[in-house]
Amino acid sequence: MTETIAAPGAAPDEALPAMSLMDHLRELRTRIIYALVALGLGMVLSFWFSARVMDGLMGICQPDCTFQAIEPLERVTTWFRISLVLGLVVASPVILYQVVAFVLPALHRHERRYLFLFLPGAGLLFAVGMAFGYFLVLPRTIGFLVGFLAGESLSPGGEQLIKTQLRISTYVSFLTNLLLVIGLAFQTPLVVFLLSKLGILTPRVMSRYRRHAMLVMAVLAAVLTPTPDPFTMFMVMVPMYILYEAGGLLARVL
Repeated sequence: MTETIAAPGAAPDEALPAMSLMDHLRELRTRIIYALVALGLGMVLSFWFSARVMDGLMGICQPDCTFQAIEPLERVTTWFRISLVLGLVVASPVILYQVVAFVLPALHRHERRYLFLFLPGAGLLFAVGMAFGYFLVLPRTIGFLVGFLAGESLSPGGEQLIKTQLRISTYVSFLTNLLLVIGLAFQTPLVVFLLSKLGILTPRVMSRYRRHAMLVMAVLAAVLTPTPDPFTMFMVMVPMYILYEAGGLLARVL
C-alpha cells in the first residue's frame, strides 16, 4: 500500500505519494533517457540545416578574416557542434518538460499550474534570446575583435601586416557558447516570476536589492562580451535589466 504525505496547509486531494530513494533514482534515470532521446532526435533534424547556420556564423566575420581547419576531423566536429546546439534548441520544450515532470510530485496543485505556464514561455524566450544574440550582439562583438588595431597595422606599402586567420572550431565554439548564455539570460523574467509565486523571492526584496542586481548583471554582461567596447556590454546588460524588471512587474501584477 502506497503511503501518502499531505503537505502542510494543503487540501486532502493534494496529498503527495511518498517515494523511496530508489524510486527517485529510477524516475531521474527515466527522465534523463527521455531528454537524451529528444536531444538526439533534435540533432538529427538539425543535420539538414546545420551547414546553412555555419555559413551564417562565418559570414559574420567575412570578408575581414579567413578560416582554417588544423585537424583532419575539425570540420566534422564543428558541424556536429552546431547540430548539437540546434538540437538543444529544438528539443528544449521536451527537456524542460522532463525537468518539470521530475519535480512535479513535490509541488502543490497551484504550484504545478505556475510550472506548466513556465514551459511555453521558457522555450519562446530562449529562442528570442538566441536571435537577439545572433543578429545584434555577435556582429558588434566580432566586428570589434576582428577590427581591433586593423587600421594601425599597415606596412609602408599599404598592406595590412596583421591578418586575421581564425581556427574554425574555436570560432564556432566562442559564438555558440555566447548564444547559449544569452538565451539562458533571457529566462530571467520567468525565473523571477516563478520564484516570486513560490514565495522564495518577493517584489519588495527585488526593489530593495535592485542596485545589487544591476551590479551582478553588469559583471555578467562584461564576462559574456569579452570586448573592451562598452557599447557591446550595454547591448547585453540593458535587455537583462529590462527582463529583470519585467519579471518583477509580472510577479507583482499576478
